[in-house]
Amino acid sequence: MTLTTKDKILDAAEKRVRGVGFATMSFRDLAEDVGIKSASVHYHFPTKPDLGEALVDRYSSQFKNHLDKIDRGDLQAALKSFVALYSDALVVDESICLCAIMGAEAIGLPKEVNQKTKAFFQMNCAWLRALFEHHGVLAAEDNASLIVAALEGGMIVASTSRDHAFFEQIAKAAIRRATEY
Repeated sequence: MTLTTKDKILDAAEKRVRGVGFATMSFRDLAEDVGIKSASVHYHFPTKPDLGEALVDRYSSQFKNHLDKIDRGDLQAALKSFVALYSDALVVDESICLCAIMGAEAIGLPKEVNQKTKAFFQMNCAWLRALFEHHGVLAAEDNASLIVAALEGGMIVASTSRDHAFFEQIAKAAIRRATEY
């Protein structure tokens, strides 16, 4: 499949944002990464908030596609698959979850981008809540929120400390805490 210029811009933007943050990324950098003029980036995304919204929408959609493929029949296996999605997003010294970066930069982000990022976290919490309710886990909503917060925070700390094992430790502890019933 041949990528469109818009797709190439989104790919370059996601890589940059996941590596250095949304505030640091510039249209000039993206144009250089893709091999086009800055005006071409603006043609597809007139403003940086437009680009931010498109990035989070695409990331959320891709993440949801992965969530939809997880078999929910076995609680522990489903949780392991869920954590793997986050673990795969964490490449120490290179990137973390796009929405973890966006969440960490929330104070400086445009309102629309924050709303899209919030919707990503809500989607993840809702998926976990439904899984927990299906399996009779008590306090399903609280435990879903605990796991999403632990995984996102665990990524940030693991990235900062350059220690992927820290993320795995946090993930195991959160799952253990949430499923003790």
